Amino acid sequence: MATFVHKLKKTILSGHQEQFAETFEYINELINNGELEKAAEILSSLHYADLADFLDNANQKTYKKILPILTSKIKPETLVFLSNSTTQPVVEALGLYESAQLIDQLDIEDAIEVIEKVHDDIKQVILSYLKKEKRYQILEGFTYPENTVGRVIERNFISFRENWTIGQAIEYISRDSLENDFHAAIITDSKYRPVGNILISTLLKYPSSKILKEAMNLEFKIADTYTELSELVFVFKQYALTIVPVVNKSGKLIGTVSIENMIYIIEEQTEKDIMKLSGVQAQDTFFNLFKTAKHRFPWLFVNLITACVTSIIINQFSHTISKLITLASIMPIVASMGGNAGMQAMTVTVRALANKDINPANVTKVIIKEIIVCGFNGLLLAFIGGCTLSLTMVVGINLSIIFAISVIINFIVAGFFGAMIPILLHNLHMDPATGSGVFLTTLTDSFGFFSFLILAYIFLV
Repeated sequence: MATFVHKLKKTILSGHQEQFAETFEYINELINNGELEKAAEILSSLHYADLADFLDNANQKTYKKILPILTSKIKPETLVFLSNSTTQPVVEALGLYESAQLIDQLDIEDAIEVIEKVHDDIKQVILSYLKKEKRYQILEGFTYPENTVGRVIERNFISFRENWTIGQAIEYISRDSLENDFHAAIITDSKYRPVGNILISTLLKYPSSKILKEAMNLEFKIADTYTELSELVFVFKQYALTIVPVVNKSGKLIGTVSIENMIYIIEEQTEKDIMKLSGVQAQDTFFNLFKTAKHRFPWLFVNLITACVTSIIINQFSHTISKLITLASIMPIVASMGGNAGMQAMTVTVRALANKDINPANVTKVIIKEIIVCGFNGLLLAFIGGCTLSLTMVVGINLSIIFAISVIINFIVAGFFGAMIPILLHNLHMDPATGSGVFLTTLTDSFGFFSFLILAYIFLV
């Protein structure tokens, strides 16, 4: 067993998914065979992120078997890395008091992240078990809206006074018992307001007599507790920051957001955007069947309604289609091509909005550009598609021309709405990634069918 654990520590670092799969399979075999102590020994040797992965893929029956044995060995950070749907059953299997003891060891921002994943009744019990100071800080964090800096603010940070010397700063670090690793510190004035920052490594580049004010970085940004996380993500990426000080209403330093925490925030924001573009509210891989269906149903219902609208349009031209049955096989091509063009324009626009690349000064230019790009591609594809139909389906030149004109019209419409819908939702203070795809698909399908069928009705029937 000792040899296996030693080998595991060596091979886990190589990052091969096959090794993780083999390890997890072996652990499950041990649990199923009743060798719980051996399984617990291996699980306790895993990195907390890997242990969270194992628990995410296990079932509640496994939790009840292994977690009581693992309670004293589990690292608090494991709770942070659990998925939303897994946190609740793991906390219950560990025991609320035991879970509270683990949460008490976490930083405030991590503790808030764990507690907000559990039901309200369990949340209250866990809070009652926490130390008074920790409970107060967590409750304060919950007073801030979701997706704001107040929810992720780091209370453990280093700050120096601007009139200190490099030597005093280094002495302060060595004298103070720091539990966490820090890459940067905030420089404050006499009123504890941030005036700059400095990398810890920079302290080694200057003589100990140099004043911090002369060595600190003046290019820094300040956030408050109500700053939107999306705004903070943009600032970190735009200015390549390592740390951002967080201030209260009077401008005094109360916390920070570091690049280490920001990496996870950016990842979560990106994941949410991807989910919303597909009409899914959250990553639901580990949800049960009912929750998964429930999360995906709303936009599918909206899609049903919009599809019915499209079918009504088609039904209005049933007489036209009955006279020229070839129309039924060609019109889906027009709608499909327009929809793909619109999705390209929409994706680019949503990303540009997230990166703050679109503003009132250039919004018209952005929309016109998407219209022109889609129109140009529509012109080329209309010509290619029209020629292809003439050669392969033996349709008349008139129908090929009508097809080509419909494609061009639908591409122009797709370019306009692909850019316009996300911008409109953004200006209405709604997430542009949430409903753009459903609305866009409806419009491109409707315009595609309508333009093709109305032209066929006018010129061919």
